[in-house]
Amino acid sequence: MVQSQLVPPSSYNNTQESGGKNLASVLLVVVILCLLPLERWMFPFNLKIVDIALVLLIICGLMRLSSRLPIHLPLVVPVSLIIIASLIAMIASSAGSTSVLAVIQEAYIYMWFVFLTSLLASFAVSDLERFMKIWCIIALMEATVTFMGMIDIGPDIFYTSPEDGGVLSSQGLNRAIGTYVNPNAAAAYLSISFFILLAIRWPSWLRSVFGVWLFVGIVATGSMSALVSTIFSFFTLILVYLILERQRTVAFSGTVFCFATALVAFGLLITTILPSFLSVADTIVESHIFSLNLGRITRSLTSRFALINTAWSDYIQNPLGTGPNSFESLGSLHNDYVAFLFERGPLGAIGLLLLVGATLSLPLRVAFLQKDNKRSWQVLSFGAGFLACAVIAVSHEVSHFRQVWVLMAFLYAISYSLLSQPCEKSIVI
Repeated sequence: MVQSQLVPPSSYNNTQESGGKNLASVLLVVVILCLLPLERWMFPFNLKIVDIALVLLIICGLMRLSSRLPIHLPLVVPVSLIIIASLIAMIASSAGSTSVLAVIQEAYIYMWFVFLTSLLASFAVSDLERFMKIWCIIALMEATVTFMGMIDIGPDIFYTSPEDGGVLSSQGLNRAIGTYVNPNAAAAYLSISFFILLAIRWPSWLRSVFGVWLFVGIVATGSMSALVSTIFSFFTLILVYLILERQRTVAFSGTVFCFATALVAFGLLITTILPSFLSVADTIVESHIFSLNLGRITRSLTSRFALINTAWSDYIQNPLGTGPNSFESLGSLHNDYVAFLFERGPLGAIGLLLLVGATLSLPLRVAFLQKDNKRSWQVLSFGAGFLACAVIAVSHEVSHFRQVWVLMAFLYAISYSLLSQPCEKSIVI
């Protein structure tokens, strides 16, 4: 899929030099990273504090257009499909102002995503690594805040809903919100931060310590989807890295071993362990920290299927889509893929799948062309972070999360930087 042509290495290097020396650009990126987690305090129309900096970014980006500096347009095809599908659904279903605001929001998010990607791409990879370190330092503080919220230390804003002041708790532990508007948004941010941490060239022991703490922060939010997606994406990252580094034998052997072990363990579970395990399982799940995650599985699945079933009856009457955010009265469908299909029709669902597919394939292609295995690991780590978001989207609507799009901007920017190096093959993405 053609999305934007890479800048020739010579002109790109000049852009990197000018971008790296632009103090205003550096400060703008740092401010965005610092304000990104502060979503609890919101403005009308679902605007966050970070949107102040993002609007400034758009203004700077428009000035960049007038100076004829390179502007990248990643994902322009799938985003265009999504917006077109949204407009068609609005017309077909006679949707109201809520849908109009949703389309404006989609266009706004893509606009600052384009400008942020172009700005980040003007920096050298070493500069991007410095930004990544800042991101991780802030994320570690967010993990500390969520842990404090879980055990009820500090201000009650760390675990109470900003909308109604409600508390989600079980067995004396709270589902922490941190500085976000809900636990799932905080968990998605920490999950993304976990993979950005993996991409930083800090000592392995330091990354291990920080990674464990970020994972503790995820646990404190009680988000089962974030836990599962983070673990799944982490092992997928390792497997893909081994394969791309030509260690196919190791990767294949490891996969076969894990699969065989899982089969044996499952057989033992069914035949011998399961009967006795079930007698104590309820006690374990309903006690202490497990109650924040495992203890909510049945209730969460039941409520989600009920929401989808309710929304289905409306969708079959409007097969082209009921209009963006038309199910706002239900709170959320808790599934981005279902929401895009029901609200924007088949064309909108195709647009989302193209967006996910294009973004997941990019780090694979970039890593395949790299001669430096450390750079391959970096770009694959960003891809694994997006994979975690794509998995979380099965149980939550994350497509408008600012942290997801900032991650994508970093992913595309570092990909442009690596692919523009003269020592590597050129590619159109």
